[in-house]
Amino acid sequence: MKKVKKHSLKIIIVGEPAVGKTSLVKKFISGQFAKDYRSSIGTNIFLKKINLKNIGKTTIQLWDIAGQERWINMRHSYYIGAKGVIIVGDLTRRNTFDQIEQFWVPDIKMYCELAPIILFANKNDLERKISKKEINDLGRKINAISIIYTSAKTGENVEKAFKIISEQSLKSIN
Repeated sequence: MKKVKKHSLKIIIVGEPAVGKTSLVKKFISGQFAKDYRSSIGTNIFLKKINLKNIGKTTIQLWDIAGQERWINMRHSYYIGAKGVIIVGDLTRRNTFDQIEQFWVPDIKMYCELAPIILFANKNDLERKISKKEINDLGRKINAISIIYTSAKTGENVEKAFKIISEQSLKSIN
């Protein structure tokens, strides 16, 4: 009998407050979307078991890290051991993408230098305030392995996006 290899991954999800980090994670974990917004306190950890093609059973630990500045001193301890990074920008707020380049990527690079980064351009169901070209340029600047347009509300590309970061994270550690 062939033994199935099991994997476990820690993936952090970061970005400015209210970009939809928690909504994306909850949509992926439970399929639910909550209309009310409550800011995360510190970090929330979610687990989901998935089966990845050509890889096998994988347990994903998603560390949904608060974006508020008051958590800056704690944040770095949550980065430790991350095998993948999801950075979320809000398509309705240009400044959330500016902050990715100016704050989030330099912050992450200090603690998760080798972890692959994927960029989620979230709220794709709403009117954009930033162009695809600008987002693609940002993706190249930050060395994102992929840019995925998502909507936590509609579920657009949510499952796909989390599977991509999981697969890429496993490739980077094998």
